[in-house]
Amino acid sequence: MKKILSFTDYYWPGYKAGGTIRAFMNQVEYLKDDFEFYIVTSDTDYTESIPYTGINPDCWNVISPNVNVFYVSAANLRIGLFSRLLKEREYDVVYIHLLFGFWFSFLPLVIAKIHRHKRIIIASHGVLGQGALAVKSSRKKNFLALMKLTRFYHGAVFHSVIAHETSDIRAHIGENIKIAEARELPRKVSEAPVRKLKTAGKLTMVTVARISPEKNQLYALEILSQCRNHEIRYDIIGPVNDEAYWNKCKAIIATMPANLTVTYRGSIPSEKILEELQGNDVMLLPTTGENFGHTILESFMAGCPVIISDRTPWRNLESFGTGMDIPLENPDRFKEAIEYFASLDQDAFATYSGNAFSYAKSYIANPEMLAENIHLFNL
Repeated sequence: MKKILSFTDYYWPGYKAGGTIRAFMNQVEYLKDDFEFYIVTSDTDYTESIPYTGINPDCWNVISPNVNVFYVSAANLRIGLFSRLLKEREYDVVYIHLLFGFWFSFLPLVIAKIHRHKRIIIASHGVLGQGALAVKSSRKKNFLALMKLTRFYHGAVFHSVIAHETSDIRAHIGENIKIAEARELPRKVSEAPVRKLKTAGKLTMVTVARISPEKNQLYALEILSQCRNHEIRYDIIGPVNDEAYWNKCKAIIATMPANLTVTYRGSIPSEKILEELQGNDVMLLPTTGENFGHTILESFMAGCPVIISDRTPWRNLESFGTGMDIPLENPDRFKEAIEYFASLDQDAFATYSGNAFSYAKSYIANPEMLAENIHLFNL
């Protein structure tokens, strides 16, 4: 059985980093019968300073068959440790997540190259997309320009999950870089969810994402503030990634009309997300860009239609009766979509809900996704 050594900033039991954690955890869950995973990660969650409870730091933890996790404490965060971990056994693949971090991205790649490891895979998780690069753009672009000039990533294979991510990788890393496409694996689901009743003239909406410009909660709030014809509850769930941006959001929340109730709920564990989505009518996410969008798929799994931007892989949703994907350049269309779903009664809404779940179930049943991920590590 091949051994995969992976480096990632956050892993189970963490959940606040959102889709990156969920993508990798799903992948491990599907592939652990085919590969043996050794995962090196931080002993604290995203935005947290207190370590996880129930884990043993600075040693290997067997969390399930063929899944071993080394939780690095802040006190033991040293170059020598990472070098030792890379050399302590024969690994078939070094699998590195993201590009812009030092300890769990840049450093492992440097050490792997020094030791001339023959098989290195890098999962960029959409950080080379236009929306993601717009945040702290100068620093990121300068870094990428230097890496491209020095051919730093030469010899590594980039894991892309969709064609437009492949184009982004070639544009920012190099035309001749090696790329393997393998779609992200979803959470498993089997039974249709039990949903609450929908009342005409009322709407409950939720956004589950870290609070940052690329997730576009400010845009959502600006549109929502114009919706005055229905009773609407909107919950925002996720860690605050940008305090200045969140302060702008709070300023709009403070001026909402009486028919709107906006509540910030903080973060919730990933295993609670489906339950949360089942308790809402619509998931709202006018994101500036997603290479996958796990929350969108999980919303379908929960029988919860979505109102999202047209900058994700989930397109033409109206034709499937699962929601609406709308250009960000058309805020009036977002407003109309919110008011449309608010106006629906139970019978009309039940059709959307059933379509959403059927759409998710059909997507998950595709055996090609699993084959692509197995092939990724067998190249």
